[in-house]
Amino acid sequence: MTEQLNISFNTLNLADKTEFMPSIGIFGRKNSGKSTIVNLFAGSEVSEVAKNSGTTKEPFKCNTTLEGIGRVLLYDTSGIDDYGESGEKRVAKTMEVLKVIDLAIIVITGNLFAEPEKNLVCKFQEYSIPFIVIHNKSDLQELSPVTKRQVETAYQTNLIEFSCVNSHSISSVIDVLRNVIPDSAYESKSILGNIVSKNDLVILATPEQLNAPDGKLTQPQIEITRDLLENSCMSLLVKQKELPSLLETIIPKPKLTILPTSSFKQMEELLPKDIQLTTYGIVMSRYRGDFIQYLEDTPKLSSLKDNDNILLMQAASDSTSAEYKEQELVQTMINEYSHKKLNYTVAKIFEKPLTNCRQFHFAIICGSYLLTKNQIAEIIKPYIDCNIPVTSFDMVNAYTKGTFLRSISPFLL
Repeated sequence: MTEQLNISFNTLNLADKTEFMPSIGIFGRKNSGKSTIVNLFAGSEVSEVAKNSGTTKEPFKCNTTLEGIGRVLLYDTSGIDDYGESGEKRVAKTMEVLKVIDLAIIVITGNLFAEPEKNLVCKFQEYSIPFIVIHNKSDLQELSPVTKRQVETAYQTNLIEFSCVNSHSISSVIDVLRNVIPDSAYESKSILGNIVSKNDLVILATPEQLNAPDGKLTQPQIEITRDLLENSCMSLLVKQKELPSLLETIIPKPKLTILPTSSFKQMEELLPKDIQLTTYGIVMSRYRGDFIQYLEDTPKLSSLKDNDNILLMQAASDSTSAEYKEQELVQTMINEYSHKKLNYTVAKIFEKPLTNCRQFHFAIICGSYLLTKNQIAEIIKPYIDCNIPVTSFDMVNAYTKGTFLRSISPFLL
């Protein structure tokens, strides 16, 4: 098995990074001038501005070009200090933006950096989002040297004096942004965008009984379908038992067929060899995780020895969820595959981190669907630095069930 997996990672389907644009979220209290700053960046009034607070009810995004950076996607958001039932819903929608941005700007005024801002920084740290701080309306009240020193020392970031009435202020912000935008911001944010092309057909197979509550599609199925639509592709959802007869007659031939992992082995034997097959788990592992690292490390499961220590990093907190149960399933999979006596340690990702990575021989993320790509990168970095193999539950699932090679092949062309 190991000999078959000498994969050339240089051939992976990775698009030119210049094709993609960073996403920048702008956050702050009500009436701090967030929307005005968005308009200054955009060079026109793209976001509604008013003297009364709470004008921005929903997160708003726009494309623009920043000198020295290029194309960026800006997100204007509601005030982080909003209150009441409606206000709390607006804040919740603002927090959803954290899942899609690469960089954040906190806008403050009057040298006020208190609990709302500190709580927001905690969220940034949880999602591994770099950020800078702008002290807006400095024409009304200058930035205090004490505030600047305290914020920059506490959070190791930049606090920039700014005024929307001074158009030259924007250049100093852009200069700082240019230096703090992470390289990952220029990677594709599409799930399948560098695999499929316009008008390609992708088939999404579902079990006979939909697994999600109330018979709904799963979140990965919804996200993949939306992604295909955004890439001007055709998506066809079909029950898996209908696949063999459908593939005999359908025109055009599908670019990709996505299956549930549980039925992949059975369907692989029934479907033509020239049909590109993968699983929802592999697609999402590639999208959210370090796929190249996973491809390199997952086959090392074959080298496990008796008494090796396996770390299971759990992202889920709800013990009744499917993601939480992955920690039990993965132990069964590995034990049945390896026939070794292994030691497992389960660590909850958002609790106190483990200090001794080197005690483990393998690290596996469970519930990775609940994490962003940035979060996963931060979580697995210490283990990669210690040369400890890392992978995800879905990659282990495919490997131990013997479906690994064919399910990863569409992404190696």
